[in-house]
Amino acid sequence: METKIQFLGTSDSQGVPRMLCSCAVCKSTDNKRSRPSVFIHTSRKILVDASPDFRQQFIDGDLCIPDILCITHAHNDHIAGLGDLADLCFWHESKLTIISPPDVIDILKQRYPYLTPKRNIFFTPLHQMDVDGVHISFHRVNHGNNGYSYGIRFSNQTSSWAYVSDVINMTTEQMVPFYHLSLLILGASYLDESNYPFQYKRSIYDVREALLLREKLQPEKLILTHMSHNIDITKNILPEGVWFGKDGMCIML
Repeated sequence: METKIQFLGTSDSQGVPRMLCSCAVCKSTDNKRSRPSVFIHTSRKILVDASPDFRQQFIDGDLCIPDILCITHAHNDHIAGLGDLADLCFWHESKLTIISPPDVIDILKQRYPYLTPKRNIFFTPLHQMDVDGVHISFHRVNHGNNGYSYGIRFSNQTSSWAYVSDVINMTTEQMVPFYHLSLLILGASYLDESNYPFQYKRSIYDVREALLLREKLQPEKLILTHMSHNIDITKNILPEGVWFGKDGMCIML
């Protein structure tokens, strides 16, 4: 069965355009992007992260209610749409299973204590599971100054791909699940931060580093997401096999 990956949002935590910013990218009509999330269309409908822009993403993307929500980590730009999603499930009597490692699930339960099975929300703490022939696994990765997050790997009999939106300085051990994928979706917030004076404050790869990581991991395709207003996606600066993500873009596997 084919898998369709639909990009709902591809910005960093502040969105593009940023509030009160008049830079060329923020003024551009071709660089509008919302907070990061993808929707996976298989036999089961899987949403990865519920961004603060979920409501509009759901409307613009002409989506159905997901069966499963995978959460990479409990930062605002990845979970702040959970209330809207939960209301959607409640009023349409649709069950939602939220899966993530136990540490993330614990935070979600604390922040959203009203989300219970009575409202059709079911929290399922785990590191891996199988869903209709698709193996889903969560892998802890460095998130720099912001601690850690989880990259999510999906695999079936014909392909494997991963969503690793918030990561920097992956160790050799952390790279292991992400070698030789059909597709790697990777966060890259800026073009080049090599001269940034406060390296210890960084939390996500830049494009330069993402391309170096690609040489190690060797995915068939690389798509960049979590992009700040420093990146103009209309400029053709990427090598063959690498793309900037776009809100609304769909990829078939």
